[in-house]
Amino acid sequence: MANDAATEESRAEQSAGPSLSDIGLVGALARLLDEQMVKKEIKPRIDGPKVPLLKAYETGQSELAVRVGGDLIGRYRVNLSQPKVVVDEDNEAALNEYADKHGGTKVVIMRDETWEKALLEFAEYDEDTGLIIDTRTGEVVPGLKYEPGGQPTGSLTWTWEKKDVGKKRLMRHYQDGALNHLLTDMPQLMAGPRPAAEDAQH
Repeated sequence: MANDAATEESRAEQSAGPSLSDIGLVGALARLLDEQMVKKEIKPRIDGPKVPLLKAYETGQSELAVRVGGDLIGRYRVNLSQPKVVVDEDNEAALNEYADKHGGTKVVIMRDETWEKALLEFAEYDEDTGLIIDTRTGEVVPGLKYEPGGQPTGSLTWTWEKKDVGKKRLMRHYQDGALNHLLTDMPQLMAGPRPAAEDAQH
C-alpha cells in the first residue's frame, strides 16, 4: 500500500512537470554553460568585426556586407558621432554665470544621502513603544518605519560547491550525458559541441 502511494506521488510529480531539484540542476547547468561558453566563446565572436572594421575605416571602408553565397545576410556599419554643442567642462563657471543672468538656475533642497545613510545605521526600533529612535541623540525619528525581516525577497543567491569543485562535477556529468534526460525540451543547452573538460577548470 505504501509503495502504491509513493508510485502515485511520483506519477503526480511527473505529470506536474519537472521537480524542483531537476529545475535547479538545469539552472546550475545553464549558469555554467553561460559562464563557460557564452562569455568565453560567443561574446568575442559577436564583437569580432569591431576592431578590424574600425581599422579598415582608417583606409576608407565604413561598412562590411555579410553574405552566404549570393545572399546578403546583413551589414556592419561604423557608427559616427553627430556634430552637437555640449557643455565645456573646463569652463562651466562661465556657463553658470550666464545661466544666473538668464534664469537658468534652480535651488533644490533634498536630504543629504550621506546623512540619511548614517541615520539609518544608528536608528533602532523600540519594540515596546513601536517608535524609531536615533541612538546618537535618543530622539524619536519621524518618517521612518520598521520592516521585520525573514520574508522572501524574490531573488536567489547561487553558490558553487567549494568554489570550482561544483563546476567541475557538473561539467563532468554533463559531458557524460547524465543530464540528457533533463535537456530534451531545451535544445539550446545542447547546441554545438560540448565544452572540453579543461573549460570547466577556468
